[in-house]
Amino acid sequence: MKQIFAAMVLVFVCAASVSHAEDRLIVVNGVAERGLDPNLVNFNVEVWSKAATAKQAQQLAANQFKQIKKTFEDFKIKKEDIQTDNYSLTPEYEYDQKTRQNKMTGFRVSQSLAVTLRKVEDAGNFLDALVSEKKTNDSGVNVNALTWDSDKRTQVETATLADAVRVAKTKADEIAKAAGVKIKGVSKISHASMNQGPQPVFRNYAMKAQMAMDSASTEVASGQIKVRVEVTAEYEIN
Repeated sequence: MKQIFAAMVLVFVCAASVSHAEDRLIVVNGVAERGLDPNLVNFNVEVWSKAATAKQAQQLAANQFKQIKKTFEDFKIKKEDIQTDNYSLTPEYEYDQKTRQNKMTGFRVSQSLAVTLRKVEDAGNFLDALVSEKKTNDSGVNVNALTWDSDKRTQVETATLADAVRVAKTKADEIAKAAGVKIKGVSKISHASMNQGPQPVFRNYAMKAQMAMDSASTEVASGQIKVRVEVTAEYEIN
């Protein structure tokens, strides 16, 4: 019985020692940021159509898609850089005041495409080319969003992470020096990355472009993508 009690005391003392050691920490955060020039432009392109029947709406949408497919080819956009995100065929209704009920008026097709352009200098011309010169109320193309990106983002993020760790270590050294203690080693490090960049949005771009078809071509400013990394580090002290 005494042996069991002695073992329990030993376990308790060891656990207390570990807990005490874990409390002897300096916890700091380090933040670093780098900028890089974008070399990719991501577009959200919508091809839409509407007609009295579902078949007619689908045919109009197919014809409209052929037009923008030609634009993709002109700008040498690869097949792997074009992806259909969503395709919908839905009935359209309007409210009848006399019957006080919704009356079906036809069908609408909407196909959403994610398109990546790898020549950022062509972004403005590409936007203009997506818009058909033929005005119609039955079909068209909308550019719903444009975002900048880079295929070098991962490399820059890794370099920025190293910067953030160095910032955290410098902070911990200064705190330890001021407190009259010494750092024994790293107990834990975690990190989070945040990417920021200019993201102009072109709502109903097709309509605006048709109204200004004879004006100068569209210009877009890419700016820089900001890669920001924050680390939280725990350092053991003696």
